[in-house]
Amino acid sequence: MSIRLAEKEIQTEDTQQKSLKLLQKYNHESLVSFLSKAESLMSTELMKNIKSTAFDGYSVKWDDQIDTISCLHTLSHFQREEGLSCMQIAWNKTGSMIGAAYGHSMHQGWCTHKGHFCAWSLGLREVNPDIASFAVETTTCLTSIAFHPDSPNIVAGGTYQGEIIIWNMNEKDDPVVMTSKMNEYSHQDPVVKVFWSPGPRVNQFDLVSTGTDGRILVWSPQHHDLKLSRPKCGAQLSTANIPHNMLASFENRKAFVLDTALGATCITGFKEDPACFVIGTEPGFVFKCNLASAPGFNDTGSLSPKKGEKDAKLAYVNGIQSGFTPVPHIGAVTGLTTSPFIRDIILSCGSDGIIRMLHKIKTHGALATWQPSTTCAPLTSVSWSPHKATVFAVGSHDGMLYFFNISQNKHLPVVSIPATTKNTTNQKSASPVSDLAFNPANAGIMAVSDSQGYIRIFRILSTLFECDGREEVILSRLMNSRDGK
Repeated sequence: MSIRLAEKEIQTEDTQQKSLKLLQKYNHESLVSFLSKAESLMSTELMKNIKSTAFDGYSVKWDDQIDTISCLHTLSHFQREEGLSCMQIAWNKTGSMIGAAYGHSMHQGWCTHKGHFCAWSLGLREVNPDIASFAVETTTCLTSIAFHPDSPNIVAGGTYQGEIIIWNMNEKDDPVVMTSKMNEYSHQDPVVKVFWSPGPRVNQFDLVSTGTDGRILVWSPQHHDLKLSRPKCGAQLSTANIPHNMLASFENRKAFVLDTALGATCITGFKEDPACFVIGTEPGFVFKCNLASAPGFNDTGSLSPKKGEKDAKLAYVNGIQSGFTPVPHIGAVTGLTTSPFIRDIILSCGSDGIIRMLHKIKTHGALATWQPSTTCAPLTSVSWSPHKATVFAVGSHDGMLYFFNISQNKHLPVVSIPATTKNTTNQKSASPVSDLAFNPANAGIMAVSDSQGYIRIFRILSTLFECDGREEVILSRLMNSRDGK
């Protein structure tokens, strides 16, 4: 094989760059006279520009405006066991992959089903909506998942039987990195939520889980000895520790006379305060919990264990620090989310169809309340937008997805769409929304899952993610006015 070479000449002009020099000779008196006349006019115009509000709220929009919501993908892994619902969904750090936890939403006794963790890579040129890019089976229903904040290939999950699993999606043949042991320290009932929380050391993350057994467990996968053999600390929610002022307004308070476990339904945390959590429960209470005093919470795992420490009995503390709002949700709390912009703001939603804005410190009363559905349909999940401080979304049992933008309307949703597929058992009704998640990297993308096992990827309106710089101020004003007016 021979290589042929060719040459080509191009004629260009050689331009010499002229150097700038200060003017050496000029009429000083003439210059002073001109400046004295022009200064007053120029200063006046500059002050007008400073005080002008003509461009307040204006931001340059480089991309095309999106004025309609469209569905980009409808995903479902058809190699999974029949009848499984999509319990929870999550995006990885880069926003290029959406993961789903598959399991049965209704059980009558022991779980005899196989669960699945499935993930689709949406960054590929061609996405197969029926076959997941990564799929792994679990021995029982998978109820929750969470991608690692720093490593997009690491995923944690919780199962119906109380097991905690960590996968590495780069290892196709054997993706399971570690699994928790079923013992007296682990969850005794289904896990409802797992999420990664900042650990005691820089760039270290602990795994937090909670379940219907009322336990809040903190796991340290990086710990050289513990890993997932047992949690490093934990707390137990109990009916005996419910604040008396919360029971005073509760109609069925006689049911809480006995000291029994208080089942958790959802949990959220604070990046600035890793020891503090907000817990939603089955009876409708929302509690602020703190594990700072729990033995082992600040353990970095960098020191060798002392003799006998490995087998030391783990004591669970009372995690309930206080309760939010004296009147609980009517029915279970189904969703909790903390604002990514203002650290102390929390949203809760419940099966009573009500959304409440709560404050981490001002725990007495709600800052604002909303009821998006005119039919009082139960709400299933809620999420703040990570891109715009005044925007959040909530899903309902009747398959509707509601978007709120407080800067546009403080009282009603600005957009509402049917977001799920038709129910296979009743074609006249839509499947309930099981979970929703804003894409952390692509502001215009959102995922919604339903009880039929489908995940729909939406492109949302530009007004739901484009900012003008006033959003945090508007949210702060709402936070400081307790009635939200």
